[in-house]
Order: sequence, then C-alpha cells, then structure tokens
Amino acid sequence: MARTDATVLAKPAHAVNGAGRGEGKPSPPREGGGKFPPLAFGLAALAVLAAVPALAEDDYYPPRTDWSSYWEGNLNISVFVFRDINRNGLYDLGDQPMSGIIVDAEGMGRPIWAVSNGAGFANFTMSGTQSDAAIMFEGTYEFTVRVPSHWLVTTGNAVQTTEFKSRPGSPADLIADPAPHLVGLAPELRLLGTFPDPSTTDIVLAGPDRATRRLHADSAHRFAVAVEQGAWHNKLAPGRDLDVNTTPVQVAQAWWSSPDPVGASEKITFDDLQSEGVLKIPSGYGGLGWDNFVMTHRKFYDPEGYRNGVMSGEFLAYNGSGHPAAISSSKPFNFVGGYFGASSLEAEGETLLITAFKGDQPAYHEEMTLSALGPTYLAADFDGITRLEFRTAHYWQFTADDLTVVLP
Repeated sequence: MARTDATVLAKPAHAVNGAGRGEGKPSPPREGGGKFPPLAFGLAALAVLAAVPALAEDDYYPPRTDWSSYWEGNLNISVFVFRDINRNGLYDLGDQPMSGIIVDAEGMGRPIWAVSNGAGFANFTMSGTQSDAAIMFEGTYEFTVRVPSHWLVTTGNAVQTTEFKSRPGSPADLIADPAPHLVGLAPELRLLGTFPDPSTTDIVLAGPDRATRRLHADSAHRFAVAVEQGAWHNKLAPGRDLDVNTTPVQVAQAWWSSPDPVGASEKITFDDLQSEGVLKIPSGYGGLGWDNFVMTHRKFYDPEGYRNGVMSGEFLAYNGSGHPAAISSSKPFNFVGGYFGASSLEAEGETLLITAFKGDQPAYHEEMTLSALGPTYLAADFDGITRLEFRTAHYWQFTADDLTVVLP
C-alpha cells in the first residue's frame, strides 16, 4: 500500500519512481508506450500534495487566542519635528525633518527628554512592564518642544498632552491616546547685516502690502529687523529688491552698491554629481574651480547641520576637515549669494569669514554667524571677482547649498 505521509513525500523524486530502491533499474514502461510524461507526473505529484491534510503540529503560524496576558515588550512613542518650509502648518512635500531639537516629556515618574534624530523623531521608549522604559506609567504626559531662539512653531503645539493607558496584549502593554502630533518649526524671517556707510544712521525699507521697516544700527553699524515674506527695497539701491522667502537674509555691504548682475544666473545645488555618499568636488563643476570643497548626501553624516542645512534636493557642500576652501575662475564672475550654516550644534554660533578677490586684491569681505538648525541666505552681489575664499574662525565645518553665480 502506497504511503502518503510527509516522510515519503519529502524524499527525492528519483526514490518515488523506483530508482535507488536497490534494484538498480528503471520502472517498467506503462501501457500506451513510453515513460510517464514529466508534466503529467508533476501534476500528479501536486494532486497528491493537495490531498495531504495539514497536521496541527505543522501549523507554524497559529493565531493568537489569548490577548489578556502582558506581552512584556516596548516600542517608541515619538514627537516628529520638521522644518516647515512653506510655513503653512502642514507637513507636506518640500518640508524637511529637523534634527537636534530637544523635546521634554513630563508626567508620571521622572521628567525626561529626547533629541530629534536625523529623521526628525524625538523617541521615548514606553512599556507597561519594563522598568527601564522612559514612559511606563498610566496617566497624563505633557510633551514640550524647546523652540530655538528666533524660530516659530507653525503648528501651534509647542506644548501638547496625551494620555497613556494600560493595554495588555499590545506591543508595549501601554498605549498613547492620542499619540503626540507632529510639530512644525520655521525661522523668523529677518533682514540683518551691516550698513554700507558708517555715517548712515538708519535706512527705511519698503516691502509687500506697503509695509515699511526702519533699520537701526548698533555701535558696530549692524542691524537686524523682522520682516514678512516678499520683496523689500530702499532708495540706496533703487530698482533692486531683497527677496525674503524661507530663511533669514543677511545683506552684504556690497549689495547696497553693486550693479545689477548682467547675464544668466546659475544655481549650484550639488545634487547632480552623484546619488549617494560623499565626493570631493572636482574643478569644472558649475564652470568653476573648487578647492577643498566636499559634497555629501544629507544622511551621510550624523551631525545636525548636514541635514538641516539642505535647501534643495538631498546634497550640500562643506569645507573639508574644517579648513579653508575656495571657489575660483580664470575669468571674472559674479557671486550673487547662497545659503550657509554650521555643520553641528557643537559649532552653533561659529563665524564664517568670506573674502572675494579681484585678481590678487581683496575686493569684498563679509562675516556671518552660523547655525546648525538652519541656514541663512547671504545676499552678496560680489561683482567681477576671480576667487572666493571661505574659512571659519574656529575651523569647524560650515555647510553651503544653492549657490548662485553669474558666469562670463
């Protein structure tokens, strides 16, 4: 009697048709001539398999029937923080996760805090059974985002509460009702810089919707004023606009007196040389010479500024090993401007020193205070230069993205 248990079915095919049983000869031909056709044999084998009943001990995927016992696991409950590029209070296309933002949680048990990671999540472990979890008690918890200076919360929830409840059988035996909502941040829009003429006491700017701002300088002739999105102009530079979009704008001294750029501008985004990793920028990219500039994907390095400093695409540039870097051309070009930030919160407040040369002679100089939370746009308008040098005061890496130039 033929056996149909799993032991027989698991044998190799040649043991089924007779070979290998000790007789050393093939099975006799069947009626009708020839051996059993391979296709027919395969179909017959499938039919036999289909007829074999599943044994209870062979059920490797049993459904869970007891949901009342504790699972004794844990998971992360997170506050997601993002840079709200268009400032509309929604996390939508074009917005970026923010790294390095501190979020406090206070409720039952000790106060705790977490820092948003490269994907924007400030993670808190929760568990109803594990004593080393950040959140392990039922009750109301308050989550508070520590908003950086000169930043705004666009989602209106810098502080939010949620209720944690015991739920045996869930992955952490504890649930949040509701889970914390995402939090959007955007920098205050400001114009800052240095007056072009030390004798100038104030400058009046006209902006969108007939808004006006009066710039008052301090003892070092510096100014800073909050503005709205749009174009701003004044009589010192008739016909020229300062465009304020998504970041603060630093107005270089050269901007006030430089002529309007002549020719088509080119934006250097660092997104078109490779698709991942890190690469030393070769001369010829964007029609310019590059010295000690490196481009990298925003996720290649852990420090916050490499992620928060990106303005377009996924890549930005930085100065290799924190040492001076330069852009040059054998023919004079115009540097219209670009976005600059610090590479790490450890370098928050680092100073970037920018010097532009015409031949061997320095023609323009500008200093910027850098942040790893997000870049500032420099409205430079350095006209007819041949070399642009960058260095940081304390040799930290700076980030650069979306540099706009006018080539000859």
